[in-house]
Amino acid sequence: MIVETILAALLRINLVASVAILLVLLLRPLALRWLGAGIAYWLWLVVAVAAAASFLPPRERVVVVSPPEIVAATREPASPIAAPHAVSEEASDQIAATPSASVPALADALVALWLLGAVALLVRSTVSTRRLAADPSIGPALVGVLWPRLVLPADFETRFDAQERALILAHEEVHRVSGHTVVNALVEVARCANWFNPLVHLAANRIRTDQELACDAAVIAAHPSQRRAYARALLKTQLAPAFLPLGCVWTSRSGAHLRERIAMLGRASLDRRSAVAGAATIVVLSLTSGYAAWAQQPERGVTQIATPRPKAVWTPASGAPKNLLTALEGRHHDLFIDRARAGNIDLVFFGTTDTEMWSWPDSILGGVDRGKRVWDQAFGSLKAANFGSQGTRSESLLWRMQNGELDGYEAKLVVLHGVGVKGISGGQLIGNIGDQPIGDRQAEFVAGYARLIAEIRARQPQAKILLLPPFPRGRLRREAWRTVADANAVVYRRLADDSTVFYANFGDRFFLPDGSHNQEMWTILGPPNAGIHEPGFKAWAEELQPWLDRLVR
Repeated sequence: MIVETILAALLRINLVASVAILLVLLLRPLALRWLGAGIAYWLWLVVAVAAAASFLPPRERVVVVSPPEIVAATREPASPIAAPHAVSEEASDQIAATPSASVPALADALVALWLLGAVALLVRSTVSTRRLAADPSIGPALVGVLWPRLVLPADFETRFDAQERALILAHEEVHRVSGHTVVNALVEVARCANWFNPLVHLAANRIRTDQELACDAAVIAAHPSQRRAYARALLKTQLAPAFLPLGCVWTSRSGAHLRERIAMLGRASLDRRSAVAGAATIVVLSLTSGYAAWAQQPERGVTQIATPRPKAVWTPASGAPKNLLTALEGRHHDLFIDRARAGNIDLVFFGTTDTEMWSWPDSILGGVDRGKRVWDQAFGSLKAANFGSQGTRSESLLWRMQNGELDGYEAKLVVLHGVGVKGISGGQLIGNIGDQPIGDRQAEFVAGYARLIAEIRARQPQAKILLLPPFPRGRLRREAWRTVADANAVVYRRLADDSTVFYANFGDRFFLPDGSHNQEMWTILGPPNAGIHEPGFKAWAEELQPWLDRLVR
């Protein structure tokens, strides 16, 4: 498997690099003519970016497979046309005796050949560097990679005058400051690793040529009046048959290369506008080639085994464990499962009294309007259902969810609001009053909510879940409430992943600018005025709109 992976990677990077090299070779003359040697040199960055991008993780295509489909697939014959016929024992013996080519053995041989060629070429480059560096006629040059040393020919002082020597040393300093020895080492390693690709060898030579031209241009830009002296220094230098593999050398490798260097000295230095245009061109080409190299990879199929959705169980309240549901909650449950059976639900609310009050109309006792009118205005155009009930606790809601209230429909969003959790350390509910902290019973609270979230995910796997804490009831001023709310938010955040489960708190809407509680939204007095008033439901509906736009509509 590792051998096949290596061969596939070599093939992929060479195909991508070859296309990028051909593109740069096509654009290189234009870049030299219009943008100068520096831009032409940096144009080779396109090849590096494309090669690197080909190794980025490909796009994934998630295929969800249910366990029955997997079992069926394993039982089906390999061919959809006909099942494979039986092979006789005599034929089997003949097949076994017939020699066949071993694909794994061939892959091993190819990888071994590739490694042998790469190592041999790298050793040759190292030996060649040492030999050329010791030649007194070669140079000036920088030899090495990370800490290059300057090597000068024996007749450096006599062959070149003071002005020429200063220009040559300035050229080598540009190499050193620009890190060209490191670049050349990376290019040489790439050339050795891809020794079987002639385009890589051609690109390596062109990169070194453009690097020298770029250094020449940089020195001339700093000394524009010394072009003639620079040309004399080039002409006084002997031709070298090859580049220094691990380093930078001043000499030209051919007469054509020397003529090109001298001809480029007559070009005007690049102005600011041209430099910006050249840099922008390189960025665009690099990003485009990188994206193209990444996009050409085939999608990687990721198989996910779908957890089978629990079978719907329509259990009426009469089948609930004793004392689990209050009489009112039981009556509501029977109504809720009838609504769930009818289906056609995109948005469903679960919660306690506050949530139930979405369904309350004007009180016959003269109390203020509750939530029914706001519900009709805000959610009337949506496929919405309200399964909120007085007396709801986490354990009673869990049973209700397991017995019909999450079946019969496929919701887009489930809103879970202010459900109290009965902890093991006491009978008092945790987290059902917005003015009280969860405190040191965080583990119990998280465990209770985690069971509800798990049940929603199991029975409504496509749905998103929005957690809402209970609203402040006016027992605290804003400053004190915020301290409690911030502490409780830490606990809620442990349940949210911002991918399928979200958390939102807009209790600030229940306070006046002076920090006191807004009694128009909620009062804690007795009936008929207790609970949320219509302005509170309007605020609630307004805060839900962005979530509905994002997850439901």
